[in-house]
Amino acid sequence: MKVGMYSFDCRDAAALAGFWSRTLMRPVDDGATAAFATIGFDGNGPTWMFHQAQGELPAGQNRLMLDLGGEADWSEQADRVEALGAERVSDNEQDGIRWVVFRDPEGNTFRIFAPRPE
Repeated sequence: MKVGMYSFDCRDAAALAGFWSRTLMRPVDDGATAAFATIGFDGNGPTWMFHQAQGELPAGQNRLMLDLGGEADWSEQADRVEALGAERVSDNEQDGIRWVVFRDPEGNTFRIFAPRPE
């Protein structure tokens, strides 16, 4: 079994897909609207799906945390993502592990990690 799709309930699917497209450096698939958008639907990696929720979106922290990075340029990537519109929540270090916590434009929390310590 493998991850096939990451799904986001959101207010504006095209706008949130645009943010994640710039963050992941992967294009939004053709046909994106405020109601529905995808990234990588016909690709090899997991698809990112954005769907306009019916009614109120739940408040509070999301239950699935996306962890990105692990590359040598993690700090530069964190700065780049912040410049794209992510809210930098905190910079962290524990037991030699470093990461930055962000919120995307609709408040979904995610992290960018430094490479694992050796």
